[in-house]
Amino acid sequence: MFAGDRKLAGLLDDMRDGLAVFDAQDRLVFHNRRFVELFPFLEPLGDLQGLTFYALASVPSGEWRWVDDPDKYIKERLRLHALADGVPLLIPLEDGGWVQACECRTSDNWIVSTWTDVSRLREAEARLQGAIDGLGAGLILLDDQGRITRTNSGMRQIFAPSGAALEPGRPFAGILEDARSRGFFADEAGVPLAELGAAPAADDAPVEIPLRDGSWVLASHRPLGDGGAVGLWTDLTPQKKREAELVAMREQLRLHTEALADFARLVAQQARNDMLTTLPNRFALEERLDNLLRDGETTQLWVGVIDIDHFSGINDALGHAAADELLRETGRFLRGLLRADDTLARVGADEFAVVLPGLDESEVTSIANRLNSAVQAHVFAIGGARLSVTVSIGLTRAQENLRTPSTLLAAADTACRVAKESGRDRVQLYDLGDPKMCTSRQRVSWAERIRLGLELDRFRLHLQAIVDREGKVCGYEALIRLKDSDGQCHSPGQFLPAARRLGLMCRIDSWVCHQCVAFAMRLLAAGTNQYVSMNLGVQTLANTAFQRKLLDLIAAHPGVQKALRIEITETEDLNDAHQAAAFIVVLRAHGVLVYLDDFGNGYNSFEVLKQLPVDGIKIDWTVTRDLLSDPIDEAQIKAAVSITDALGLELIVEGVEEERQLNRLRELGATLFQGFYFHRPVNAETLLS
Repeated sequence: MFAGDRKLAGLLDDMRDGLAVFDAQDRLVFHNRRFVELFPFLEPLGDLQGLTFYALASVPSGEWRWVDDPDKYIKERLRLHALADGVPLLIPLEDGGWVQACECRTSDNWIVSTWTDVSRLREAEARLQGAIDGLGAGLILLDDQGRITRTNSGMRQIFAPSGAALEPGRPFAGILEDARSRGFFADEAGVPLAELGAAPAADDAPVEIPLRDGSWVLASHRPLGDGGAVGLWTDLTPQKKREAELVAMREQLRLHTEALADFARLVAQQARNDMLTTLPNRFALEERLDNLLRDGETTQLWVGVIDIDHFSGINDALGHAAADELLRETGRFLRGLLRADDTLARVGADEFAVVLPGLDESEVTSIANRLNSAVQAHVFAIGGARLSVTVSIGLTRAQENLRTPSTLLAAADTACRVAKESGRDRVQLYDLGDPKMCTSRQRVSWAERIRLGLELDRFRLHLQAIVDREGKVCGYEALIRLKDSDGQCHSPGQFLPAARRLGLMCRIDSWVCHQCVAFAMRLLAAGTNQYVSMNLGVQTLANTAFQRKLLDLIAAHPGVQKALRIEITETEDLNDAHQAAAFIVVLRAHGVLVYLDDFGNGYNSFEVLKQLPVDGIKIDWTVTRDLLSDPIDEAQIKAAVSITDALGLELIVEGVEEERQLNRLRELGATLFQGFYFHRPVNAETLLS
C-alpha cells in the first residue's frame, strides 16, 4: 500500500460514520474501522474483504436476530441494497441503538455505503413524541404534498375506529377517504374531506366533525412555513352534549317551538342581556328608551341610575366572586320592587339603570325612595357572609334638552354622582335650577371627570404581579384608576365605558403608554428582569396617528422593549383586523411582546386569535372563577393550554383567588398566574419605590 493510500485509510478509519465499498460483483473491497464497531458480530469473520453483501447480512449472529421476522428482514435488506438509490434507511443495533444507512451506486456499478449512528437523535425524537402524545388533543403534521410526517397518540386514538393506519408517508386525503368509505363519519356530506386533505389557508376556519360513534371533533389546520401544515383535532363531545342539553331546555321554555327559530331568539336575547345578572344591558335599555321617545313618551318618562355605595371596597375585601354574587342579588332584588312595565338594566360595573314610564314627579320620587329604603333594610347573604348595602339614585325626566337615550343617561348619571358626593344613600333629581347642581363639583359628569383627569393628571396606575408556578414575580399588569378631587379612586369599569362613548380612549391609552414606558425603564435600571404589561384597546392599535406616537416613544427609550408588553382589550369592537394585525407585526419586530387579553370571555376569542398575530393569551378571570364547578370552563383552560403549546404561545391565567384553583390549573398545565391569591393591585409609585 502506498503512503498516500495508508494516510487515506487512516483518515477514513477516524470517521465517525461507518464506510464500506462493494464492487460490481457486490463484494466488499473496503471498509473502515467504524463499520466493524457498529456491527461487532462481523469481527469473528476475520478479514471481510471479498465477502458479498449477502454473506455479511446473513451472518448467523447478525442484525436480523433482533427483528420480528428475520427472513422478511433479510429479503427486504437485500432488495434495498441492490436498489442503492440513496434513500436513507434505519437499521437497529444490537445495543438498542440505531444507525441510518445510505447506499449509492456509482457509474461503474459499485456501491458506496455509509452508516451514521442516530441513536441520540432517535432518543430525542422519542422524547418529542412523548411530549406531543401528552397533548390533550390529536396532532398531525403534514408535508407540502399532504403526506403524514408525524402523529400523536391522541390522533391515532381518534382514527382507531376507522381502521385507517396513520402511517408516515401516506397522503392524509387518502386516509380521510378510506375512513369515509368505512362509515367513520356520521355526516359524510358535511365533512369537507378535500379541504382537510389539502394545504390549508391561513384564514381557514376550524371544522366541527360528527363521528359515527356519536362523538364530535374540532379539526383546525394551519399552514407552516415550509408549505406543510399542522392539524389539531380536539374532542368536542362534552361541549356538544352540553349544547344538546341547553337546546332541550330552551325548547321546553319556549313551549317546544321550532328549534331554529328558538335558537335565533336566544342569540338575540343574549345580545341584549348582561351575562352576569341576566338583566337587560345598556344596548337593550337604550333601545327601549329610543322606542318610548319615538312614540312621544316625553312628559312622563323618567330615567334613573342606581349605584351601589362603596362597591369597590366590597370587591377588594371579598374578591370578585362575592362581588359578582352581590351584583346578581341586587339586580334580582331591585327587579322585584318594580312594575312589570319598568325596565331595569345593568349599565356599568356596579351601576344599574331604570326606565320608569307614565309617572309624575311625586310618583317617581316615591318609587325611588322606596327602592333606596328597601335596599338599606335588606340583608344579602353572600358566600356565607351577611351584607347590608346602600345605594345612591339619580333621576331625570325627559324634557326639551334631554330627548335622546345618551343625554338622559348622562343626566341621570350626573344626578347619581351628586347623590354620592352629597353623602351617598339618597335620591337626587337632575335639576339645573337646584343650587347643588350649580357647583362644578356636584354637576361634573363622567365626561367632565375624564377630561379633568387628563388635564389635571388625576389618572393613576396600579400594578398587579404576574407569577410563575413557584410564585416568583415575572412582571406586572398596569391597571388604570381615576382619582377624584376628593381623593376617591374609581375603577376602569366606572369611567372607561364613558371614555369609549366620548372617543377619549386614544388620549387615555397614550397617557398609559408614557407611564408604562417610564416604569419599564425603571425596572430595567433596577436589573430585575421583570416587565410591565399595559392594556390597549384594539381600536387604538388600529389608529395610525397613535401607531406613529408609540413607535416614536419606543425609539426614544432604547432597550425598553425588554421590559414592556402589550395586552389587547376590547376585541369585541374589532372592525379593522388587518390594520391592527399589521401594526402588531411591527411591534413584535421591535421586540415588544403582544398578548390577547380577556381570552374566553365571549364567543369570538378563537376568531380574534386567528386574526391577530400575538405572542400569548391571558385567560379571562370569569373562566377561572367557575373552573372548579363548570366543566365548560375547565375545557376552555385545557383547550387554551393545548393551543398555546401547539402554537408556541405563552399562557397567563387571571383571577386566581384560592389555592384549589391554583392546584387545578397546575394540573391542567398552566404555568403563569395572576390574581388576589398572589397579589392585590398596588399603586405603581409605591411598589417601584
